[in-house]
Amino acid sequence: MIRPRKVQILGLVGFCISLYALSVEANLDTPGYEALCDIGASFSCTAVFKSSYSHLLSHWGLVEKGSPMDLSLASAGMILYAAYFLAGGPFWTLIPFRASVFLTVACCGAIFSCYLLYVLKFILGDFCIVCTGFHCVNFSMLALAAFEARESSSSKAKRS
Repeated sequence: MIRPRKVQILGLVGFCISLYALSVEANLDTPGYEALCDIGASFSCTAVFKSSYSHLLSHWGLVEKGSPMDLSLASAGMILYAAYFLAGGPFWTLIPFRASVFLTVACCGAIFSCYLLYVLKFILGDFCIVCTGFHCVNFSMLALAAFEARESSSSKAKRS
């Protein structure tokens, strides 16, 4: 399978996980609601989504809590994964410096995943299967970006 299709598949998987996370967030205050991702006391995605870390911009004090810019991680994920999906489509060959941009965005995603894994493990003391899905997509995207960058640099070297 060619790399742009893999990027699109991972983008679609990430988007679907984000959509599910958004639906869980929307139902957090519904009485009697139990998310499928709540496996046990320390395996609870709803506990993670209820924490202030689910809205990082307000948690970090960059925006006011509840403002339109206070995106949840699920909303931000939908934007990121939709962009990956679109970039892997017909725009793949049109993006200038594609390999560098892809590698930069994927590195940021992987670093952000490492931060969120730290928060999950050491601050919240929880395990979130939905979050794990996000991290798997982010690290897989990083691997694809590294392959793309390596291929791009080797093809530039051959042209020289």
